[in-house]
Amino acid sequence: MREVATPASTRQDAPRLYKTQLTMDDRPELDRNRRTRFELIFASIWLAVGLFLLPAIIFTVGITLLGPYGEGQGAGMGTFYGDFYGDLAEGEVRAWALALGPLVLISLIRLIFIGAKPKPEPVAEEPPRKVTSRPAESRRVEPRISAE
Repeated sequence: MREVATPASTRQDAPRLYKTQLTMDDRPELDRNRRTRFELIFASIWLAVGLFLLPAIIFTVGITLLGPYGEGQGAGMGTFYGDFYGDLAEGEVRAWALALGPLVLISLIRLIFIGAKPKPEPVAEEPPRKVTSRPAESRRVEPRISAE
């Protein structure tokens, strides 16, 4: 008798298997890839905040509190970004601290709480309750409407 290979059992169809069909040996690698992907996206977002959003906030607060930016009155946010990225290219420590600040700060906060789990609430055992019936005079009497 000849055995027929099913599509799910062939090697070229193996990547198309669902997570529930993966063997236990494949799951740690899947979790590791998912975690690495999360960390890269997380770091990219915070780096983008430091490179694009934070300088805009600093520029806006600076012109509000200190007045116009630059030596001439015509200097705007474009000039500020040009100076900021120029300082990054020159290796200025203050520019790199500004760009990497959000990523480093959030990473330090995450390191503080790594492995921290909420404490389980202690389960207090309740003593068994005695079932007592109320006296007859304290029972509630529902009103009735009758046809009589």
